[in-house]
Amino acid sequence: MFRVALLLGVLVAVAFAGPTPDRRIVGGIPTVAGEAPWMVSLRNSLNFHLCGGTLLSNRHVLSTGNCLMGRIATATMAVAGTRFLNAVAVPYWGIQIIVHPSYNVNTLENDIALFQTAIPFILTQSTQPLALSADIIGTAVRAQIYGWGASVAGGSNSNALNFLNVNTLSNEDCASFLGAEGWRIGSSSLCTLTREGQGICDGDEGGALVLNNYAIGVASWGIPCATGRPDVFVRISSVRSWILNFI
Repeated sequence: MFRVALLLGVLVAVAFAGPTPDRRIVGGIPTVAGEAPWMVSLRNSLNFHLCGGTLLSNRHVLSTGNCLMGRIATATMAVAGTRFLNAVAVPYWGIQIIVHPSYNVNTLENDIALFQTAIPFILTQSTQPLALSADIIGTAVRAQIYGWGASVAGGSNSNALNFLNVNTLSNEDCASFLGAEGWRIGSSSLCTLTREGQGICDGDEGGALVLNNYAIGVASWGIPCATGRPDVFVRISSVRSWILNFI
């Protein structure tokens, strides 16, 4: 009962917050220069943004298996160091894609993959790796999500990188809120929720969920888009040891 009351309190507080402009990430706020130097845009050979990524080292980008599985690494590029998709930037072409061996294409459990570049990223003030949190994240933790995703399902990507403040849920509450899709929530899932009209959308997959300058999650899926249902991330603490084997 206390958990339900706490959850309702969080949602009521969010619902009565001041209005937020309807930007992309749905309901998001544009970042400022230097705010998220770990964010990477993963693109196809035509320079079209596919999904987000998190720079973990000068050769490795963390993203989703759903985005990268089946792609040819050498025909995929990573762009870092800019908040804008249309900015002129150096492309870092891939040499290898490594998908988590327990990735489940139906539930999207362990939905992560590593993109390794052929040459190292040049690290600057605007291009920096993000550390991986080892903490097991609980309920009602306030974190930030980042991405270039659309403002509506099926819409075009945002040119500017946006962020959004969100609150974490327990997996039990997440599954309940998701209804018919709740069966897909598993041990590697980390859910967030804010008010209707705010959340991740197409193109935000692979983006970082960040707490105190540590990655705690990777954007995986949601019910499109910003419908007042939870967004689902891969919980970093559940896959961190596997990632560290490669970077």
